[in-house]
Amino acid sequence: MGFEQPGFLVALALLPWTRGGLLRLVVALLVLGAAGPTLPLELDRTAVLVDQSPSAAAAASERAAALELENAVYLGFAQRVARLARPDARRSDLGERTRLGPALDEALRLEADRIVLVSDGLWEDPAQSPVPVYALAVAPEPHARIARLVVPPAPRKGEVVEVRAVLESTAPTRARVTFRSDADQATFERELPAGTSSLPFRFQLERSTTVRVTLESPLGTDRALATLEPLGPGRALVTGDPAAAAYLRAAGWEVREGEPGLLAERPDLLVVGGPADAWGPQERARLERFLREGGAVLWTATPRGLFYGGWQRTELADALPLEPEPQEGAALVLVLDASGSMGMGAPSKLSRAVEGALRLVEAAGPEDTLGIVVFASQSRWLLPPKAMTQRAKREAQTRLAALEARGGTALAPAYAAAAEALEPLPAATRWIVVLSDGQVEDDPEATLARAAAAAKAGVKTLALALGADADRTFLKQLARVGNGRFYDLTDPAALPGLLALLGEEAFRPPVVEGTFRLRIGEHPVTQGVKKLPPARVLLPARARSWARVPLRTESGRPVLAVGEVAGGRVAALATDLARSWPDAPAAARLVAQLARWLTSTPARPRYDWTTGEAGPVLWVYGRFDPLPLAQWEGRVEPLEPTAPFTFRLQLPPGFSGSVRVTSGGGTVFRAAAPAPSEWPALDGRARLEALARVSGGALLAAPENLPPPSRKPTPIAPYLWALALGLFLLERVRERAAPEAG
Repeated sequence: MGFEQPGFLVALALLPWTRGGLLRLVVALLVLGAAGPTLPLELDRTAVLVDQSPSAAAAASERAAALELENAVYLGFAQRVARLARPDARRSDLGERTRLGPALDEALRLEADRIVLVSDGLWEDPAQSPVPVYALAVAPEPHARIARLVVPPAPRKGEVVEVRAVLESTAPTRARVTFRSDADQATFERELPAGTSSLPFRFQLERSTTVRVTLESPLGTDRALATLEPLGPGRALVTGDPAAAAYLRAAGWEVREGEPGLLAERPDLLVVGGPADAWGPQERARLERFLREGGAVLWTATPRGLFYGGWQRTELADALPLEPEPQEGAALVLVLDASGSMGMGAPSKLSRAVEGALRLVEAAGPEDTLGIVVFASQSRWLLPPKAMTQRAKREAQTRLAALEARGGTALAPAYAAAAEALEPLPAATRWIVVLSDGQVEDDPEATLARAAAAAKAGVKTLALALGADADRTFLKQLARVGNGRFYDLTDPAALPGLLALLGEEAFRPPVVEGTFRLRIGEHPVTQGVKKLPPARVLLPARARSWARVPLRTESGRPVLAVGEVAGGRVAALATDLARSWPDAPAAARLVAQLARWLTSTPARPRYDWTTGEAGPVLWVYGRFDPLPLAQWEGRVEPLEPTAPFTFRLQLPPGFSGSVRVTSGGGTVFRAAAPAPSEWPALDGRARLEALARVSGGALLAAPENLPPPSRKPTPIAPYLWALALGLFLLERVRERAAPEAG
């Protein structure tokens, strides 16, 4: 309450002069004091906080000089806080970093009613104030520094690694940045922009290596270092490409050459140089899962790999960064003996023939035409010639599965039907494949004459004699007049493999041989590769829309295409390493860098740091089984998953130690937190404005814009009670003096 009734005050003044009035006044003063009266006697107390950190000390002290205020206390702050005799005083003993929290706490302890903050806004701790803050912003001192070094978290021995220096500058400046390792050194002269930039340093890591970085500029000198501990060599599984295996061994990789089943051991890199049919459905499903979980795969165009191996016709076709150039396709009709003798044996010759026919169906693509005509005592089309779409393949598989052996061996009508179907087709490759195990019963001369006519029309006849009773003399003559080849199979078990080879030969994409000069594009896999020998063989292909082509011929055909699918990385070579580059140092570097790029998938462990007012955040990326744990300052806690292959750990403000990341009890890597900076990349003026607004103050353009202090209500109860006590004592003295006077 306040005193707003003057009459009440006059009455209080007259009370002592009335009879018994002094005692009544004492009682009135006591009651009035208990009611908590106030008077506007004092000015608001102002705490002036002057930033004394290296980034702001000079400018803040200069600006605070105009803040000579009544009833004010002056505090300088950096890491610590101390009293200042005047606002423009300087203290150089308060530390090299900026912490605003202790300064605000000290101002409140001194019972400040408002705070004037003179700073560049680059404090590192969270800050808030229950009393109004009036902020005066100053620009930070110009400065350039090495904010941090980004190093590969799990580099391998023999790998070309990159250490990147992240640089921060408050103003544009000319700088010299020097990197030094045990055996390498590099110096860069750069114009640093205001803000953040970076520079890379690459070298081959053979042993534990410390990289030292020095930044020299007119804005200051800074130094940083990082130590890299190499892991063991990467593990590669190579199937069907000895040349690729040799190049990887030379690059320091641990290489196993073997069967697709070894993929269960989860190598870092898979090189596929063999055919798709070497991978059963279970192995292909495992390969798909390998890519989804961040695996790395390279397909190479060996004579049995990539499109020669039929990978473009599998469920993994969409994972290939190359696809065959459109072709006319081939046309083939299988003339298959289904006579009673083909049903003999266990397994029967017919079952072997059906198995081989299914391999032909699998080898054909949608641009190819395949038909199957069967003959016994009579002939019929089991599958009329049609393009081998997936639907047509399913139809062929169903009909072959239902085929039975019965009757004689009447070949002529079946052969004539096959020739009549193929002769009008425009395909460059047109074959009739005749398979029989017995003596031809109808007119062989008519069949030979028809084969000669078909050969003149460009249709070749291949003849396969199966078993001891086959009519070899006739079949040899048929292949000769039909301009084809004769195969003598005494063992029916060899038939499926032979038909598979014929299918690969008939339906595989064409290979082009010659001298193909190459153009090298910008990509990490071609870093430092200035020139490659010409390719000697080339598989005509085109790149998928999502793929990049770092290597192509002068005419523009892709030779190497790379890309990312699912969670992994893939590449495809349209040439054969063994035939094009049997011993080329540049090719060795290309393969080594390609392997490194491929295995840098989202599944490969790595980390990064971000900083904020809540403290540094460690971001961990990669595939971990089991999930990763973080160990720091005696604590162990799981990392928070935020996205596929992404984990997060929030650390407290001011944390500057290291975090050990483990999985399954083993250390994956140690991540050292970036040292806190006196010049962080923050908008200090915006932070000052936000603090002032939330507290009920304002961001000031100049010291003279500071509102004058208000007078605050001052409690006067103690004064009233003291007066009451004095009057009471006075009354007692008067009472004692009265009898003596009488």
